[in-house]
Amino acid sequence: MAVKYYVILNDHAGAGRAKAVWPAIEEQLNQRNVTFELGRSQYAGHSILLAHQFAKNHASDPANWVVLAVGGDGTLHQVLNGLNDAHLTTPIPVAYLPVGSGNDFARGLKMANSWRPALNQILDCTAANWLTIGQYRDTIKQSSSVFTNNVGIGLDAAIVAAANSSRLKVFLNRIHMGKLAYLFSFINVVYNQQGFPLTVHVNGHRDIYSKAFLVTVSNHPYFGGGINILPPASVSDANLDLIVVEKPNLFKMIGIALMIALGRHLKMKSVHHYHAAKIHLIAPSIEYGQIDGEELGGKYWDAYFEITQYPFWIDPTI
Repeated sequence: MAVKYYVILNDHAGAGRAKAVWPAIEEQLNQRNVTFELGRSQYAGHSILLAHQFAKNHASDPANWVVLAVGGDGTLHQVLNGLNDAHLTTPIPVAYLPVGSGNDFARGLKMANSWRPALNQILDCTAANWLTIGQYRDTIKQSSSVFTNNVGIGLDAAIVAAANSSRLKVFLNRIHMGKLAYLFSFINVVYNQQGFPLTVHVNGHRDIYSKAFLVTVSNHPYFGGGINILPPASVSDANLDLIVVEKPNLFKMIGIALMIALGRHLKMKSVHHYHAAKIHLIAPSIEYGQIDGEELGGKYWDAYFEITQYPFWIDPTI
């Protein structure tokens, strides 16, 4: 039996790109005789509510539906959290059509890099694939969330905050060069980001850093619109990856940037890599945070990260 789709469209994703391409997407769905309903995200956080309400309303027939997020990584993040928070015995699978700025999850999953073939990877899928995602628990605020990409503390979170507030990002998205917004924001904030104390608990060991600079827990290799920050990470294994970069001077920063471009930065003395199913991070100073490109603001950190799984209706091998 063919599944039906509940499409959650974020018109604002990719600085309006999602809204611009939706008529063509809708035409493709109609040409293939796909049964679908459309929900449009009207305000920040609305996608969470739409997904959650849909899941609750279809708890009795989850196998008949797929929730399709049309937007960027932030849209997928919200839709997935709305579905996950419904706590269905049989969860409704999620699909993702990447028409946002960074589209890092699609890159990590090795989906097609344009929406038409990516849509085929969804519509031609015949069974849900259970993929590893991350689960984040903030013990200070007593809150939790799941994530598909990564959670960042320090530099990468400051870059996300700067990029999201940049008028340049809107322009670059319109000319399909949105990933450059993160590069320009990096140049803007790198000199102002200070090192901060960090304690890492992994696999029964404790490491203490006096001047952590960039701290990212990731589910796949990419962040910031395609930067391969954690090459070993994979959505297919049962672990998360953590990178901790200690505060470098200007010359070392240039060296780290070059080594990242070559994919050899994890071998550097000031770069530390962890691979584990559970990670505990403590930062006793107020630091910026981000989750899947969504800003968490500045706060103290005492957070646990672990893996869970969720069914995705995507076949990237098609």
